[in-house]
Amino acid sequence: MASYSSSALFILFLLPTFLSMAASTYYDICPVECGCPDQNEVTMHLYLHQFVAGANHPNRNEEFVIASSYPNGFGTTLVDDWYLTATTNPNDNIVARAQGMHVQAGQSNANMWYTSHNIVFQDDRFKGSTLQVMGIIAASSGEWSVIGGTGEFSMAHGSIKFTTDPSSTSEDAIRELNIRAIYTADNPQAAHGTASVANATRLR
Repeated sequence: MASYSSSALFILFLLPTFLSMAASTYYDICPVECGCPDQNEVTMHLYLHQFVAGANHPNRNEEFVIASSYPNGFGTTLVDDWYLTATTNPNDNIVARAQGMHVQAGQSNANMWYTSHNIVFQDDRFKGSTLQVMGIIAASSGEWSVIGGTGEFSMAHGSIKFTTDPSSTSEDAIRELNIRAIYTADNPQAAHGTASVANATRLR
């Protein structure tokens, strides 16, 4: 009888863990298997919403700073406050914001945008932590570098593979992001994150 009670209590104790693992997730964290006990690897699956600039786009989250007169718009610069969600729905809770700029950096190609952003997390799990990202937007898919981070993602390095999502519109350019980064953790531990962004609010 005592053995049965102990087993039941053990199952009840682990039940929240099982339920958490079964829930939908947008991130995964695991220790780096390289003999580096102070490092974790995080993977995230998110969607970036770029509401393009223009007078007829009232929901735009980017603005022209420099409108270049050079061929192919070389030097055109925009400042960005793009945002990231766990789904393609632009009205979903905001997980993070990509705050920075993108610059038309191609003299012979009108679609060669250099971009530099801080991804600033605002969901409860990673609130205040950042990933610093840079790279080129020149096609419907590509890859950016993660060159740093702060908060939980201190000393982060990795990459972000992106693809333009089919649900994009003429106003909302949606990119599917697959983020993978290694960072130095204060308290290294494995974690499997539910969409814990329920308390994040859209600041628009």
